Order: sequence, then structure tokens, then C-alpha cells
Amino acid sequence: MHQAQQSSARKLARVEAQGVVGWGCSECAWVFKPSGAPTGKSFDEVTRYFQAQLYEQFASHACAEHPRVKAATA
Repeated sequence: MHQAQQSSARKLARVEAQGVVGWGCSECAWVFKPSGAPTGKSFDEVTRYFQAQLYEQFASHACAEHPRVKAATA
């Protein structure tokens, strides 16, 4: 799939797996991993920093590098 098409089809999705809740890609197994403790002088500043980091990492990930593992069949 062409990268421009791929980026327009994928969306941020809420991920719940093994008791962990976070954000990931709707089209692959990429999951957001913050790069350090939240920083900021207010809750709003911390939230903006977190969102900026989330959106930047999501936009720059390559789905081909995070393939989904298909469930084993019995």
C-alpha cells in the first residue's frame, strides 16, 4: 500500500491488552510508549506535551515495522 494511502487509513485506537490501557494504531501492532515521565507546570501543560508526543510518534511510525501477529488455529 502506498504510504500516503496507508497514513490516511490508519487511526489512533484505544488499546486494552493484558490489563494495560493505552493508544495504538488501528492498522498494525504499534503501541504508543511515552519517552519518559510527564513534564509540565500544570495539568494542561502535561496533557499537551503527552498529546504532542503521541501524535508525533503515531504520524512517524511505519505499519510495516509493526505487523500484527495472527492468532494460532487449533
